[in-house]
Amino acid sequence: MVPKAGFSREDLCLVCQDTATGYHYGVPSCNGCKTFFRRTIMKRQKYICQNENNCPVDKSIRCACRFCRFEKCLQVGMNKNALQQSREPIGYTKRTRRVPRKVSFDSSLSEEDSSVGTPERITPPESPEEVYSLSDNYLKVLSSREKCANDLRLSEYLPKRSLKEALCSKPLLSDPNFMNKHGYPSLRHTFSELRFIQQSDYHYWHERDWFLLTEYAKSFEIFQYFPYEDKVQLVRHAGITIPVLVQCFNSPNMGPDTVVFPDGAYFDRTHEPSRPAGLNKKKYQMLDLVLKPMRDIQVDHVEFAAFKAITFLNPDAEISLESKRIITDERVAITKQLYSYMVRKDGIEIALERFSRLILMSSSMSKMACESKEAVWIADFFMNIGFSNFAKELFFGENEDENEMKMWS
Repeated sequence: MVPKAGFSREDLCLVCQDTATGYHYGVPSCNGCKTFFRRTIMKRQKYICQNENNCPVDKSIRCACRFCRFEKCLQVGMNKNALQQSREPIGYTKRTRRVPRKVSFDSSLSEEDSSVGTPERITPPESPEEVYSLSDNYLKVLSSREKCANDLRLSEYLPKRSLKEALCSKPLLSDPNFMNKHGYPSLRHTFSELRFIQQSDYHYWHERDWFLLTEYAKSFEIFQYFPYEDKVQLVRHAGITIPVLVQCFNSPNMGPDTVVFPDGAYFDRTHEPSRPAGLNKKKYQMLDLVLKPMRDIQVDHVEFAAFKAITFLNPDAEISLESKRIITDERVAITKQLYSYMVRKDGIEIALERFSRLILMSSSMSKMACESKEAVWIADFFMNIGFSNFAKELFFGENEDENEMKMWS
């Protein structure tokens, strides 16, 4: 498709702020929103918002709420009458599905060709919604769960409770009444300008992300059947990696070496002499081993939700053999669905590279987590950092005898 005169390749999609590929139905928009709008009209889709009809719509979470995304399309001026009603709806044809072998992806196909499948040549889907299959129901669950977790992270809700109370209490992310009240409140963390992070900001956002970690853990059905000690060990094992993933993925892109929190606090490669050397090193590792690769791979919301689940469900945690077996089965199932999703989205060659690079992040993160936990122990021992009681329970155990044993073992 040739962009209209006056269109700049630097223009942004008015719906999700991704890079626009041209004027589609009257406004600058990306291929994903163009395809979503057309499919919604052609198939006469009706969507329902699970919140209050005011979900955020941007390129990282544009697939989370279809109702709000379609409303945003209309608000920015996408014209229903601009659709060519005689054309077939976007989607794979029966002939395409019957002959999956020897499929190649050719980006030179025009928009007119993209709705007609042939045995040898099809156009790859342009948005995450198009690549779900009937076997991807778990990916939809994980994606929806991740949106709820991020809504709660942005809220003002942060209870003070022990680790045992957190792990044994009712799951909040699956409670619609609680999420309607707290998940998307009118008072959210926002910022108008950036400010360099202070020690109190680290404490605050770590506490929020550890609270969300316990709620995220309880959202897995298998987690509810684990012995309490296995629950503790699994969450403890993820105490570094999951917050790092969340902080990097949800950070606005303010440059390759900057992580921004939802209230505007940020850190970059600036050395912070007031922090222990080990925690400064962890900061640099986050930028090099997580933030940069994630942006290079261009991980979307569905892929992030699946990779986060794979990272959390780690059989390397000090848990029972039966729990390891259950976790491994669950992890393999998610990994297979993630790979299948990426192949349908990108084609086999691109998907192989992206999937491999994403999965290989796990080994780098495991090394970072081990070194970071050592830094946390040292910081706590020498009283450099004032960790909360919850943090001490999470990392050092629930009593002083266990703390001392772990410190000197």
